[in-house]
Amino acid sequence: MAHTEEPQSSDPSGEHEAPLGDHVYDGIQEYDNPLPRWWTAIFWATFVFSIGYFFHYHLSGNGQSVAQGYAVDRRAADETRAREALTQNVTEELLASLLTNSAAVDKGKETFIGKCAVCHGQKGEGLIGPNLTDAHFIHGSGKMMDLYDVTSNGVDAKGMPAWSKQLGPEELRSVVAFVGTLRHTNLPGKAPEGAEHPPSQ
Repeated sequence: MAHTEEPQSSDPSGEHEAPLGDHVYDGIQEYDNPLPRWWTAIFWATFVFSIGYFFHYHLSGNGQSVAQGYAVDRRAADETRAREALTQNVTEELLASLLTNSAAVDKGKETFIGKCAVCHGQKGEGLIGPNLTDAHFIHGSGKMMDLYDVTSNGVDAKGMPAWSKQLGPEELRSVVAFVGTLRHTNLPGKAPEGAEHPPSQ
């Protein structure tokens, strides 16, 4: 007759008061021990916290995520850089650096839409004034200093005002930075005017 081995408990002394569990694993029947109270308390505390966290950051609209916090800090840094640029002489390099300054470009876009779009279109595609997105330039070769000089001094013969008389230094540089981002994007609009200067020149 085959011998059937009885399941063994993990407590050979038989003094453990916890009830035995229903399952048997590898011939061992374990006690049904409850989780420690401290572990259970931590589990429920983290569960309740997760509900509050989800509500605060994803439903209420009051919380600020890590990405949002980074964006705020980045914008503050860009604004600081833009203010520092005001103390420097206007050069091709300085204006080119503003092309990657999101705060300066965004500020310039607001100024452009409010003051320049009536002649150049909302996207720089050209209306009364020339298309600012193609590779043709009436004044200069499309370098940042060319854009700055025309914007700052104006072109009386074309009805282009000298914006340096109406805009502050920061606004002027910012709008030039925004116009600089429009170069060679080639949006459909007014036909090209002036001489062609490809991006490599």
